[in-house]
Amino acid sequence: MAQVELRTITKKYGKVTALDQVSFVIPDGKLFVLLGASGAGKSTTIGVISGIVTHDSGGIFLDGRDISQAFPQNRDIATAFESYSLYPHFTVFQNLLFPLESPERKKQMLKPDREKRVKEVADMLGLGELLKRYPRELSGGQKQRVALGRTLVRRPKAYMLDEPIAHLDAKLRHHMRSELKKIQTELGITTLYATPDQLEALSMGDIVAVLNKGVVEQIGMPDEIYYNPVNLFVASFVGDPPMNLFSVDYQGDHVIVECDTPYSIPILPEDQKMLTEKMGDCRLKVGVRPVNIQLTASDDPKAHTQGEVILIDTLGQTSIVTVRLKSEEIKAKIPSDHLPKLHSTVGLQFDSQRFYYFDAATTRSIC
Repeated sequence: MAQVELRTITKKYGKVTALDQVSFVIPDGKLFVLLGASGAGKSTTIGVISGIVTHDSGGIFLDGRDISQAFPQNRDIATAFESYSLYPHFTVFQNLLFPLESPERKKQMLKPDREKRVKEVADMLGLGELLKRYPRELSGGQKQRVALGRTLVRRPKAYMLDEPIAHLDAKLRHHMRSELKKIQTELGITTLYATPDQLEALSMGDIVAVLNKGVVEQIGMPDEIYYNPVNLFVASFVGDPPMNLFSVDYQGDHVIVECDTPYSIPILPEDQKMLTEKMGDCRLKVGVRPVNIQLTASDDPKAHTQGEVILIDTLGQTSIVTVRLKSEEIKAKIPSDHLPKLHSTVGLQFDSQRFYYFDAATTRSIC
């Protein structure tokens, strides 16, 4: 087990900055999730830590020891990438065994122990009946599990997992999320897990870092990332569906939403006090999550505005309803047993106790 630390890591590919002064600490034994969209720099970060990508500046530390110049094989870090990278002429068993076959590891583990470890990992990943097959005889999901198994079969100081279950079907992906979290907790091995899937990030991570175009926007516990986004990017990226964001004119005890048909929403007294003290002359944006919007009858006096239902996405017990107000669309997440009719006119009531406030110019949270 070990603590992994990145200090102001910068990596450029020509004129493109893949990582810009990236710094974070993965505490000993924790599962640290790097959350970001495609192109955010997740794979580059893992490549830099693993030693297969050379960074331009900054330092990488493993338990306080600078490993920035160490060869990949000397870092005692096991890495699994999204691509399978399996040996086509090896069986599943041989692919899983390969990481344990180096001279150094043969000294550490006897052959029966190495084979036992392979079978344990194979059973854990549902590969027990596939050990004699070759990669060409496997589905994409099975190949992904073998690639992940080649990482888990080792007991390094840290794991680097780059979207390791991306190619699995939804049911198996859900199962593997639970299994990976369980495995990591039981082994207690420091782990960095990169994913574009916020559900994976929030459900698996002890700590989550949101990466955006090579910049770390926020680091915190999952609840902190979701409930206290530090800026507009995190607010709009974390949440399914994303937070609704409105440009508003602040009027003291209420805001006027700026759109084709402006409407007023009252502000809580405590929020008025906070905004008066902190917002200064900035332009304000207000955010509200879809789960904090209630649909009402179009003539309900409690409704703040109204619009046309243009889309209903049913997700089982809950549904996402998209309501159009001329030039803007608002999403509400409501119970599926209270759905309006498509193309009907509904009222929208916002829960002002769940508002988020942002400086429109700097994009930073005001709280």
